[in-house]
Amino acid sequence: MTISTRARIPTVTCSACRSLTAQPGIALMNQARRHLASHLAAAPLPLHLRICQCREHACAWHRHPTPCSGPLRLMLICSNNGRTWHLADVCRGCAGAIPHAAAVPEPPPRTPTQPSNTPLSPEAADEACEWVEAL
Repeated sequence: MTISTRARIPTVTCSACRSLTAQPGIALMNQARRHLASHLAAAPLPLHLRICQCREHACAWHRHPTPCSGPLRLMLICSNNGRTWHLADVCRGCAGAIPHAAAVPEPPPRTPTQPSNTPLSPEAADEACEWVEAL
């Protein structure tokens, strides 16, 4: 996610989507968090397919070389003076070396019996909202 302005209009740009114009009255940071959360909730990867994404980027998110080690953590990484945000799986070794990053809770599990167009139960909606706000 990159937060920028084009022709004096704030935009939130996602590398997986097209550019999104910021919605008036909602803070850009909140829009970026909710957008990242929607991607993660829509297509979660099983744990056995997740890898250290920092290593995939040649550990460019931190300055000092650190060997990949330990379990994966879901991290929100800020770069480019707060204008670029990454939601990524990162190993414990890289997570400790990345400045301006915070661990975030895993998304709530999806129930396989509930179709995607079915509204969430009040309990599930509350849990999903709490998860997004934790980002």
